[in-house]
Amino acid sequence: MNEAKELLRIIKNFIEDANCEINENMDEKALYHLAKMHKVSNFLICWAEKSCQSEEIKSKIQQDFNHQIIKDTNENIELEHILNNFEEAGIDTLVVKGVTMKEVYPQDYMRQMCDMDLMIHQKDFKKASKIMKHLGFEEFYDHEKHLVFSKNSLILVEMHRKLIPGGDVSHEYFNAIWPLCIPYKNYDKVFRMNLEDTYLFCMIHLIRHFKYAGIEIRDVLDVYLFWEKYKNDFCFEKLNRKLEEFGAKRFEENIRKIAYKWFGDTQVNDFDEVEAFILKGASIENNVHYAVGEKKGKVNYLFRLLFPEFKVMKEKYPVLKKMPILLPVTWGARLLKDVFSQETTVKARMKQIKLIQEVKQEDVEEIQDIYEKLGIVERK
Repeated sequence: MNEAKELLRIIKNFIEDANCEINENMDEKALYHLAKMHKVSNFLICWAEKSCQSEEIKSKIQQDFNHQIIKDTNENIELEHILNNFEEAGIDTLVVKGVTMKEVYPQDYMRQMCDMDLMIHQKDFKKASKIMKHLGFEEFYDHEKHLVFSKNSLILVEMHRKLIPGGDVSHEYFNAIWPLCIPYKNYDKVFRMNLEDTYLFCMIHLIRHFKYAGIEIRDVLDVYLFWEKYKNDFCFEKLNRKLEEFGAKRFEENIRKIAYKWFGDTQVNDFDEVEAFILKGASIENNVHYAVGEKKGKVNYLFRLLFPEFKVMKEKYPVLKKMPILLPVTWGARLLKDVFSQETTVKARMKQIKLIQEVKQEDVEEIQDIYEKLGIVERK
């Protein structure tokens, strides 16, 4: 774990624009691999320029840094074009996740984003989609939760119908968040969540990521920087009440404790079981291991993978709210959609089924233990 300790120290010093003593015995290849896996390799640029002995690793870090600068610049330009066009067309738009999280970083290029996330009212989707295509975006895939657009294989935009899928206790709150939102920058039709809801959504989103595959160093850094910037501005009565309501209070406390251990004032000397699990990186195996335990076995998990519960299906197919008897029909429609989906291909499903078959009980118990220590519980 020496590379992990060094990486956290490098990130902390880069964020604070501080010099640090260089560890000359570092495995540079392992350090770079870890940073790349956690999407923080751009933070290695100063270390690479001053201390990296490997020209190959130095070149890769420089390429990653340059790519991030280019990507961030293009994202900012494209986002401005999208928001200006949506504003002119009278489309209410909510910016979420990385778009607003970048603001807590000293420079917004420091925060890598896989995509840009916007929420649009369902009634405006047709008009918004037409604008996106006019701006040079192509429809990448259509999910019940969001419609994804891509441009030049560099920019991805997720246009959300909803922020949280059905079956989650926070589903109704965040999908009806509009009245609580505040203006974004100088726009009249573009909004953002207020401070407490931004942090609440960050926590709920992290739990979902943890249960899907795991989280990364970047996610823990988000928590540290957000709390450092706004800890004196929170309405703690609302924040704590909603964290309790969403079953996320203990998780938030534990993640924040890790964030301050990694990036606070003290030096990191060791990692506990939960920290080591996070540092191993995200993987679909994490999801399968936990889900098998959560669904009480491989057979039941496989059944629910193919035939989700009614509370999930009714959000994907609203007709079920009036006619529950159509549940088998919607199951069939969902399976048929998977066959032609760009996101959930038959090949991907078969790979997941293979992973389910290979799950060992000790793997399930290990993941369940980690989730229990973190405070992740099934939120109904």
